Amino acid sequence: MIQRRLTVMIGPVSSIPAPRNLTVTPDQLLTEADRCVKCGLCLPECPTYQLLANEADSPRGRVSLMQALAEGELDLDTAVETHLDRCLGCRRCETACPSGVRYGQLLDASRSLITKRKHGRPFMRWLFTQLSEPKRLARISRLYRSMKQMGVTRLITALLPDRYRRLPELGGQLTGAAVIQAGLYPADLPKGRLVQLFTGCVSTQVEQSLLECAMALLRRLGYAVEIPQTQCCCGAIHRHNGFEERAERYCAANRQQTARSHAQALVTLASACQLELQAQQASKIPVVSLMDLLLSLPDTEIPTLKPYAGRVAVHTPCSSHDDGGMRLLQRIPQAEILPLADNSVCCGAAGSYIFTQPSLSTALGKAKIEKLQDCQIDILVTSNTGCAMQLRKLIADAGLHVQVMHPIELIYRQWPG
Repeated sequence: MIQRRLTVMIGPVSSIPAPRNLTVTPDQLLTEADRCVKCGLCLPECPTYQLLANEADSPRGRVSLMQALAEGELDLDTAVETHLDRCLGCRRCETACPSGVRYGQLLDASRSLITKRKHGRPFMRWLFTQLSEPKRLARISRLYRSMKQMGVTRLITALLPDRYRRLPELGGQLTGAAVIQAGLYPADLPKGRLVQLFTGCVSTQVEQSLLECAMALLRRLGYAVEIPQTQCCCGAIHRHNGFEERAERYCAANRQQTARSHAQALVTLASACQLELQAQQASKIPVVSLMDLLLSLPDTEIPTLKPYAGRVAVHTPCSSHDDGGMRLLQRIPQAEILPLADNSVCCGAAGSYIFTQPSLSTALGKAKIEKLQDCQIDILVTSNTGCAMQLRKLIADAGLHVQVMHPIELIYRQWPG
């Protein structure tokens, strides 16, 4: 039954977009880049161009840089690298492009070429490895808390390169708690349903409450929940920063472990993980968000939720363009559910951008907070881990009393019983 509902909802597994080639040659990059006619319709859609008013920081300008790099007409210097690194990868430009240029693929391929020419960018490689390994991240979190108690976080921050100085302040959101244990968790009321829960990497240290809510909700609905020992990072943070080999290793590992599973679906919580797993066919079973899974269930299986007399704004991440969160939250009696203004504009988190481009990330995020102040809301929900970290930090800095949570956390809070 669950397989049939999921197939109707997201299509058969074979309909998921095929994975991109692991190695993109300069000729392949040029073929795609040459589809850009330089019309400029993308310029009003680009957050960094709107902020910096620099042609080289627009999609059109960056495509020209990519072409010149691939053709060998331009040396890879700091300026060129900076303009490409400043791109959020939000892909908003793709929605305005009359030629259908796959800008996101161009950006990934160009960053891969840069990484190879920069001899692997060792510090970035090390950083993303730590972020994508939950046990390593837990150790770093505990180390950070020890340094904070010793009062040396400012010293550590001062020793970091400028672009990474936001790491310690965001590190304060890491819990340092034990990583959620792998295993098979039985349903409260068994109905012959089995799903695999994709826990992610950073989520295990930033959103443990969400993982606990998701687990409890699934089990209440009659799902046994599997968390395999061999489950690993989706690879998105590596792929979007030019480390395609590492990303593909993670994808291959996830393909192998889902192929061995008897689960009927791989349930995700973070929108970026869902997008990457589907785009790279990194699962042998259907990939579906928990929000969409709940929406697919018959009304008879969803109890009447407890009322909440408050205002809830829904933030839509760049990695998710559906209204699943809105539709799900509208089931809460008395709650006023509204979209956050300018939802189509990136909040500045953009995966690793929150760490690697702190000034631009903060500037874009503060624009969101200004919109938030006009809403007079009680709760802000988002389905992306990085966005939640960004918005939580900037809301605290602004002195606003707004809770930031995942839609699933709010649904579980209003669940009866």
